[in-house]
Amino acid sequence: MKTDVKETLKLLHCPENTPVDPRLLSSILSFRNLVALYVGNDYCDTDDICTFDLTDNDVGNLAVTLPSLMSLRLGEVCALNSCRTTIASLLSISTHCLGLTLLEIHFNTQSIAGDMRRLLDEGSGRDKPRCELESLLVGCLPLRVGVGDVGIVAMGFADIFPCLKDFSSYDDYREDWKDVAFKLRD
Repeated sequence: MKTDVKETLKLLHCPENTPVDPRLLSSILSFRNLVALYVGNDYCDTDDICTFDLTDNDVGNLAVTLPSLMSLRLGEVCALNSCRTTIASLLSISTHCLGLTLLEIHFNTQSIAGDMRRLLDEGSGRDKPRCELESLLVGCLPLRVGVGDVGIVAMGFADIFPCLKDFSSYDDYREDWKDVAFKLRD
């Protein structure tokens, strides 16, 4: 009896310091039945270059191709905030990977308040079910939003992940995410 690993592989753990880029994705997407994907890399610091090089389209393709994912970690989220992915990636993951319970992915927060406003105004995919993720791993990702935008950001996260209650980080609990988490539970 011949078994095809592409059909039976459920867990894929890539080695430390694997760049998260389109080349990696193209080699992973043939494993259509993955339920857990872990790409390990040391999180970046201000002297380093971020090794996360995906776009929202790349992440959308990943989510559509691997809808059975329950755990997705695409490298440790760094403080550089230089990636090209946005909350649109989070929405793609939430609407396609309905069983997802663990998520760590780089996404840019530099214009997150505006991004969330657009998401809420457009009602993007409101008719689609979402995953039941309760905690989003944000690593060292900075979040700088004005007091007046905290509610918009929290509403946007609640729209993307209706069960979201909290954010997890490497620094016990990042001070800059506390207000948004508080509003989520409000």
